[in-house]
Amino acid sequence: MSSGDAPAPEPGASRDELLAAGEALRLRVLELEQEKRDLELMLENSAAHADHVSEALETERNDLATMLEMTTEHADTVEEELHERATAALERSARELRMILEATPAPVMIARLADGEIVYANVMLGTLFQTGPQQLVGMKTVDLYFEAADRQPVIRALQAERAIDHHEVRFRRLDGSLVWVDISLRLLDFNDEPAILSAMHDITERKAAEERLQQQVEALRLELEETSKDSAVARSTGTTRFENLDAAVIERGTTELIAVHSFRGGNGKTSLTANVAALLAVAGQRVGVIDADIQSPGLHLLLGRAGKMPGSAPGSESGSTLNDYLLGNCTVEQLAVDVTAYLGPPVAGRLFLISASLNPGTMAQVLSQGYDAQRLTRSFHELGQTLGLDTLLIDTHPGLNEEALLTMRAVGTLIVVLRPDTQDFEGTGVTVQVARQLEVPRVLLVVNQVPSGSPFQAVRARAQKTFGSEVLAVIPQSAEFMGFDEDVPFVLRHPQHPVSLALQQVALAMQRAKV
Repeated sequence: MSSGDAPAPEPGASRDELLAAGEALRLRVLELEQEKRDLELMLENSAAHADHVSEALETERNDLATMLEMTTEHADTVEEELHERATAALERSARELRMILEATPAPVMIARLADGEIVYANVMLGTLFQTGPQQLVGMKTVDLYFEAADRQPVIRALQAERAIDHHEVRFRRLDGSLVWVDISLRLLDFNDEPAILSAMHDITERKAAEERLQQQVEALRLELEETSKDSAVARSTGTTRFENLDAAVIERGTTELIAVHSFRGGNGKTSLTANVAALLAVAGQRVGVIDADIQSPGLHLLLGRAGKMPGSAPGSESGSTLNDYLLGNCTVEQLAVDVTAYLGPPVAGRLFLISASLNPGTMAQVLSQGYDAQRLTRSFHELGQTLGLDTLLIDTHPGLNEEALLTMRAVGTLIVVLRPDTQDFEGTGVTVQVARQLEVPRVLLVVNQVPSGSPFQAVRARAQKTFGSEVLAVIPQSAEFMGFDEDVPFVLRHPQHPVSLALQQVALAMQRAKV
């Protein structure tokens, strides 16, 4: 019997005991019925709750399925929209790039990195290669190189640095003719492929000029060697006679010989020479300035001698000029004029001017008859000895003429003045190369007339990197300096002006060279 069952009556139990047992059974039946009803109610409630939960889960499942379907459709739409936008952006960028490249005033091409096939060429590139740009598209860049082996070093350098600037390369036009280019390259992605963007500048004429100059320099070397072997033989190159001139033995006295030169006129070479000479004299040096620009003299105008130069006109101040000396009509002692007084207040040093003639007849006589080149270079040393000069500044004629080459060969320092433009950079490159072939001991640079707002340090760095020479100063462009017409040199009248401060750097460098 379980613990919840009523006790059964014993055999022979009394009536009361039987009644009590029956009552207990009845109560137990009632309890069981109640428990049954409770269980049925619980079962009913559980079933109802299960149905509700099942219904809720089904609803949630349906909602999730709907949301997933909507999200998938939206994602597809967004992805498609993003793809369309990306495609449109790429197409727009490609159009803009083509417009930029077409408007670029330089030959430009784009070639695949993998195989070098040209995938874009602008009109200027077609002009460079004397064909239509469409004829170049599809060609291999290796076919454009004058020597196929020249391409690999360029590609290796590009892959290592990712950029190449101003690399000189020989290309071959479709007709087989040679064309020299200054090329800059960049890596980029074009049409989803690694590619090379190349921008070029035609330097064929410059290279031809360099070759001609090299030939002239070599001819000059041979001429000098021949004249040094046989002093009795007088040879001619143009209008200048190279007689008894031994290029291998150049006198090196105590005077520092400095030539100031420029490849083109109008670079401020003469103004720089006059003002730096004044600074050196103020600093205590005995300085001479010689106007070796026989074809267009002008140094006297900056040192208080306007209208007073010997040989300028009838009735002018008597005296002799460099022209007279070169023609053998005077001695070196008759050349110098002391212009120290024109510097203003008492000056610690002395300044002597050796001018060239402004007389048209004398100028024409020198240019047409020529002169003994040895007299020009000998005058530098004789002036230094006669006047006891610390420094002799020689203002040369622009370009690479015979006088300029002779002067370079005679001096210890060459200062090349240039402006920050392409033509001057190219011309200066030729000048520096020739100077090194002539074994000039020091070749220095001055970058003049730099526009205000230009990054001066970047200009200096570019010049030093391009020519491998020290830049003494970067001089700003100045209307005040260019228009200055007083007798006293600009640097002394305006010592704190930016141009004067830059010229003081040049003068200090010359003083250090002398020490």
